Amino acid sequence: MPALLMKSYNIYSRIKFIGLIISGIFLFGMMVFIVLDVLSRNFLSRSIPGNYEIVRYYFMPLALFPGVAYAYGTGIFPRITMIVSKLSKKIQKFIVIVLLIVELILFSLIAYFGLQYGLHGIEEGLAFPAGGKMYPLYPFIFLVPIGFAMLIIEIIFLIIKNLLSDGPSLTVTGDVEEEVIPNQ
Repeated sequence: MPALLMKSYNIYSRIKFIGLIISGIFLFGMMVFIVLDVLSRNFLSRSIPGNYEIVRYYFMPLALFPGVAYAYGTGIFPRITMIVSKLSKKIQKFIVIVLLIVELILFSLIAYFGLQYGLHGIEEGLAFPAGGKMYPLYPFIFLVPIGFAMLIIEIIFLIIKNLLSDGPSLTVTGDVEEEVIPNQ
């Protein structure tokens, strides 16, 4: 890949890593919150008010969406390209590019409609009841389009790499051992 493209991807990789850190922090926070709720129920005979809703609407989205682009970029998600390993490199590369374009279209639709839903949530002031209080939901709805926008950027880098390279590739950097699909 050209140097400028690789430099851009390195900057993007730092952003993805920050998302991974955010996901890890909130995953740990969710575990601590759940443990505190269990301890509260067992020792104080009462639960933290709204604990289920807070975990569901705040912790879970913050534990998932900021880190999804990092996970996708590592190439660990199963892809149909593993099935076509007996085909020639040109056909494999074509299939990889077609599948990436399909993913790009699908993730773009999810990001677009997620953004529309988030904007609607701002207009409506979406909130959820928990423990007798109303907590705003609309800021966290934007995690969906942001997470999928990060996936879109990753896919664009992958498409560019596959167009510029000789063989098919499932990662931009090649950090995965089986970056190129084996031709057996």
